[in-house]
Amino acid sequence: MVNVESISVIISTVALLVLFMFFAANFAMIALESKITTSSLQAVGSGLVKILNKSDNPTSYKQARIYLVGSVLSLLSLMVLLEFGYA
Repeated sequence: MVNVESISVIISTVALLVLFMFFAANFAMIALESKITTSSLQAVGSGLVKILNKSDNPTSYKQARIYLVGSVLSLLSLMVLLEFGYA
């Protein structure tokens, strides 16, 4: 059991978790709209490349990149906060 003494750490943890869920859910919706096949890992990888590529997805490649980078950065910052914030 973790002993939490600071309310600011709790608030920042919840905020980062909500931020991660926002970015990850939006990226998942973009991936579902493009109907990526999940038959193999190579097919998933090529589908993600098509989503993020400007020539293959000229309408929403910027959104996909922002959501992917946002979800990765918010997940990493949440992991760092959980490691050092509750120590």
